[in-house]
Amino acid sequence: MRAGKLTRWQKAGALVPMAVLVGAWGVALANSGLASAAGDGSDGADVPSVPSTAFDDPASVQEAPAGIDPRAGTEGTVATLSTDGIPNAALSAYKRAETLLAQADASCRLPWNLVAAIGRVESNHGRTAGNQLDAKGTASPGIFGPQLNGSNGTAKINDTDSGTLDQDAVFDRAVGPMQFIPGTWKAVGVDADNDGVKNPQNINDAATSAGIYLCAGTGDLSNPTDLRSAVLRYNRSEAYADTVIAISAAYAQGNFTQSPNNLTSSSPLVQRSSDQSISADQRQAAVVEENTAANPPAGGGTPTNPGGGSSNPGGGGGSTGGGGTTAPTSPGGAGGSGSTTGLVGGLVSDLTGQPAAPGQPAAPPLSNTLGWLEAKTMCLATGLSALDVVGLLTCITDLLA
Repeated sequence: MRAGKLTRWQKAGALVPMAVLVGAWGVALANSGLASAAGDGSDGADVPSVPSTAFDDPASVQEAPAGIDPRAGTEGTVATLSTDGIPNAALSAYKRAETLLAQADASCRLPWNLVAAIGRVESNHGRTAGNQLDAKGTASPGIFGPQLNGSNGTAKINDTDSGTLDQDAVFDRAVGPMQFIPGTWKAVGVDADNDGVKNPQNINDAATSAGIYLCAGTGDLSNPTDLRSAVLRYNRSEAYADTVIAISAAYAQGNFTQSPNNLTSSSPLVQRSSDQSISADQRQAAVVEENTAANPPAGGGTPTNPGGGSSNPGGGGGSTGGGGTTAPTSPGGAGGSGSTTGLVGGLVSDLTGQPAAPGQPAAPPLSNTLGWLEAKTMCLATGLSALDVVGLLTCITDLLA
């Protein structure tokens, strides 16, 4: 029996089961564990897939992430969060990551502020090394960490991406605002802004990918223990975890402001008393210096000139114990005489740097007064030993003056 040709309707009928098979294949791919995200997060197609087991490799391996000024440390960084600001594009990306992960893995309870804290620590929200985020959230000219060649405290990771992501075909470098190493990005990176590219330099892609990394496996990030474990997987440094968690808590309490895109921002400078790159003793000495500068002693003194005037610490003249009209070499000060009040005032001034009495200028320091007494005592002794009546009377006259 000769086979006849299929009619148009028979051909159409044969295509129906084929379409069903293709659709089922597509669903299987979507549920295969590959991370994906797109669009605005408003429907199921936008929801990323979160692996059921945690990632073995860390996302970031830098011991001293570029987003933190080593002089500021955790304390100084937290103190300047509001003034430093979060670019609009970055803040939007962090909150979008929270929305997407809430749909993908509600039990994870990923908060936007945790993703933002990692962005702050890793790259100051995409603004390290002269970078800035454009309106689409892409860092320009691009953020590349140091070469991971094992020197200067870095990990040693040979090239894994042929230089495609990190522009280095010899060793790997961490890339983008969230500082993913290329090997980890290959496993976790998603296209969160639906532009057709999984770009670690884009804060939208990178923030959602960081959320997937943190939520992979089991764990509830509202639990402090699970939270710390997740951050330590991201970067296996206890100091790193301390800093991220402290910044996250501050952001959660509203300690942040928004800033425009397309602006670079250097890490905040700190006072020397908060400089974590110097010793504790040096910081304590700086506290004293800063307090003295902010609250100078009465009489216009300084730490090197506690008593008063610039040319003579003894005072500026004009009242008891520091007044008079004699020359600046007079023991009373720059116009004062050396009376008993000057002696007592000198002791007070030398010990405290304060005036001898309220409303009076600072008296001469004790060292000046003792020098004057020594000179007069020598004068009296010389007069007595030489039986020099005139000299003796002169010394007594000066003493009583």
